[in-house]
Amino acid sequence: MKKEAEVLVADEIGGEVTTDASLIGRVRALYEAMAPAERRVADLILYFPGELHGYSASELAGLAKTSNAAVSRFVRRLGFGNFEEMRLLARQESENGSPVALMRQQGQAASAQPHDLARHVETVTNNLQKTVAGIDSLAWTALIEAAATAPRVWINGFRHGFHLAGYLKWSLAHVRGNVFLIPGPGETFGESLVDAHPGDLAVLFAMRRRVPATTRLAKTLREIGVRVAIVTDSGMTDTLGAEFVLRCQSRTRGATDDHASAFVLAHALIEGLIQHLGPDARKRFTAVDSRHDAMGEFG
Repeated sequence: MKKEAEVLVADEIGGEVTTDASLIGRVRALYEAMAPAERRVADLILYFPGELHGYSASELAGLAKTSNAAVSRFVRRLGFGNFEEMRLLARQESENGSPVALMRQQGQAASAQPHDLARHVETVTNNLQKTVAGIDSLAWTALIEAAATAPRVWINGFRHGFHLAGYLKWSLAHVRGNVFLIPGPGETFGESLVDAHPGDLAVLFAMRRRVPATTRLAKTLREIGVRVAIVTDSGMTDTLGAEFVLRCQSRTRGATDDHASAFVLAHALIEGLIQHLGPDARKRFTAVDSRHDAMGEFG
């Protein structure tokens, strides 16, 4: 089924590789067909494409903890005659200013201390700028329209995504009704989704590292007829047939990912919905405040 709207990084392509496809586009399109050793090379390029032209084939094999032969197979699979051809394309895309090609691992100077907040702020800022640069404005508008008109909105996230999902659910509930975080406490997905119907919207947070339950949930939602939006990172290759895909740059040189961009997109979605709903959003905010006052919930 053709997707009606996508929110993708500028170099995203479909399932076929052409000789004029970007490097990241080629990797994503062929990822599922790769052997495990090749996927380790692919993962490095998906998260840090701007660094590829600085490595030799042997160095890349070492970083991916694989062999030179695996790198050679990877290069041929992508349609290049040799490693230098692939590295040349990576260099050209960096020189042309492709946002994803310009992405670097956020370097940590040898003298940097754990409390070097400026370094973390720089990482977050760079990731956010690259995330926003990859958003298509028309598709973003279509997503806000879907959030405004859907009878129900279903929100899910596991691991890091759980907190992102909770934030979005809590915030959206101030703007519109029938917003649900799934599964509910003590519930299975079956019990949560018994009231899901065609035309609803689901927002799934699928940040690295993902769990199989997300795939099963997306498949079930699409079978019901629920429109699916996925918030994920730049390395996710299978977007589970989602109609809307929001890619967040999240990688750092440290041990943990940076999820600030995902929070910002969630907040931007809420603000866009408030603007779209206009008086209806204001009416709901007023009703919430009135309930606060009646129950004396704030001092």
